[in-house]
Amino acid sequence: MAARTGVPCRTLRLALAGLVASIGLLLTGATPAGAQAESLVSSDPPDGASLQTPPTQLVLTFDQPIGDTTVAVACNGDPWAEPNIGRPQTGADEKTVTVAVNTPMPVGPCSVAWSVRQPNGDDGPTGQFGFTVLTSPTPAGGSAPSTVPGGSAAPTTTVPAASSSGSSDSTVLDASEVSDGATWLGRSLSMFGLAVLFGSLVLIVVAWPEGPEYILAVRFLRSVWILTLIGTLLYVVALSAAVNQESFSSGLSPASWLDLLDAGWAGRAAIARLVLVIASAWVVLRPERVIDPTTQLPAIAIPTLAVLTIGLSRTGGDLAILGVLMGLVHAVAMAVWLGGVVLLARVVLAGPGEEDLVQAVRGFGRISTTAIVATVVSGLVQLFRLDGGSLFSDAHGRVLLLKTVLVAVMLFVGLTARQVAQARLGRAHDLSTITADRLRRAFGTEAVIGIVVLGLSGWLLSFTPPKLPVDEGVDYAVVEPFVDPTTGLDLIVSVNPSRVGLNQLRVELRGPTTGGVTGLTVRFLPPTGSNQNVVEQPIPLTGPGVAVSPADYLPFSVAGAWTMQVSATTPTGSLTDASVNFNVLTADGKVETPEIAPTPSAPVVTSATTTTVAPAPATTG
Repeated sequence: MAARTGVPCRTLRLALAGLVASIGLLLTGATPAGAQAESLVSSDPPDGASLQTPPTQLVLTFDQPIGDTTVAVACNGDPWAEPNIGRPQTGADEKTVTVAVNTPMPVGPCSVAWSVRQPNGDDGPTGQFGFTVLTSPTPAGGSAPSTVPGGSAAPTTTVPAASSSGSSDSTVLDASEVSDGATWLGRSLSMFGLAVLFGSLVLIVVAWPEGPEYILAVRFLRSVWILTLIGTLLYVVALSAAVNQESFSSGLSPASWLDLLDAGWAGRAAIARLVLVIASAWVVLRPERVIDPTTQLPAIAIPTLAVLTIGLSRTGGDLAILGVLMGLVHAVAMAVWLGGVVLLARVVLAGPGEEDLVQAVRGFGRISTTAIVATVVSGLVQLFRLDGGSLFSDAHGRVLLLKTVLVAVMLFVGLTARQVAQARLGRAHDLSTITADRLRRAFGTEAVIGIVVLGLSGWLLSFTPPKLPVDEGVDYAVVEPFVDPTTGLDLIVSVNPSRVGLNQLRVELRGPTTGGVTGLTVRFLPPTGSNQNVVEQPIPLTGPGVAVSPADYLPFSVAGAWTMQVSATTPTGSLTDASVNFNVLTADGKVETPEIAPTPSAPVVTSATTTTVAPAPATTG
């Protein structure tokens, strides 16, 4: 579970791990799945099987005696090696290889790559098979030994970072609530390319109809379109993998992109953007279509619709309709401003020229004023709508504040460049070398700052704004407040439905409001004597905010009296393992005896060094 406090990189890490594993398979001569060597007679689980429960062992059966065997396992693109699995053991018949599975495999696709040696020591066949685990007590991330309070050793399941809130679909997250390194990079490249492409076409239509006659301008537009297509493809691939909580490589399949249609408006906008970017090739191949009256309307409408998809990246929050409208205005105005600046710096002012270049610079001065005003006003509306007064206490607000400062610097540089242009080109009929060089440097500086601002805009979508409501309508079965006057820690931990299986977790951090929080962790200890895993969940909140997991996320393996523990550090001290008991019901909603006695009082931690155990109110199924 992750609050949107930064650009998470787990999907990028899994993608890199999958890439390394693939390279390893290629180097060892492994065959693709479904093209197994003839010497493998059967496997258990069978290739392509869907398992209701994780396998306890892997069995490979060959048609002839074999020598040493190497087996490499990966689940969700993440290596599943020792001690999660044992070493391959060859049976007495020298035809059967068994690999013990010590830790239940997580939900998702798993692949098994094998290679054997002949009894005489020569290299033997290689191959690969795969299967899918449908349910498992172990989520992706695995388990590792840990120690519970009191010194007893117990296995701990560390739940990996996921979305800040779940979507209505239990397997597909909301696209506006997931992010990682690959998603951020693709999103930023896509937004930059679209802005430059659209802003350049607008400037050509408004003030530089001679533009398509310049081979430099045509090459520039085509290069920008290629960059936009690459960035958008990367964005769609990474986003589809993120909403499905799978590895980056899984998003390479176009079939997985259709899941974005179930991932909210941000997911649908991503698909629409890809289609519109591809359609924009019709305009880029012949840019004169934007000034031809017979083709001008569709030629400018296609990139306009593509830019509008940027405004649908976030549709929630207070006054949602106003937010969507301001998002669309902000996207179009930003593209006109930044795209025009980049076209001037890279093409129009590339060297001296005739009067049409002067008219292009003057025309940009006219349209950029309106674009700047619209960008600033719509940005301020979004700032107050999503952040309010939390610019310093919330991560989203701090990044937005940095972006605002850079926009102000960009505005200052831009106004200075326009004053220089007005002074030098006020009565000019051509563009001299000296004037072109000076203006190119000024507009180039403005463009560079704009690129940085776009990168921050992509980063902002990795955070949850403090005023963005999440998980409305969920009636949590367990709601436990933790308040510590010594450290100032004030949070509420909620669990739903608090039954055996996968549950939803919500953590609302209300204090401290200043100074920040580090190391916030919630641990769930199973009933005494159950010999089940301890579940440990890091909470990536550093200030007031809400972190929400998907609906089917937190694994409880047994019913009974569980213990919820909270640990965190604030500027005034550390809270260690403050705990409260709560009931986990059976899968059908029954109470496992003995039941926890209800009490009307809420657990309150009175000291940063004292662990207070208080009973919880009776939970409901």
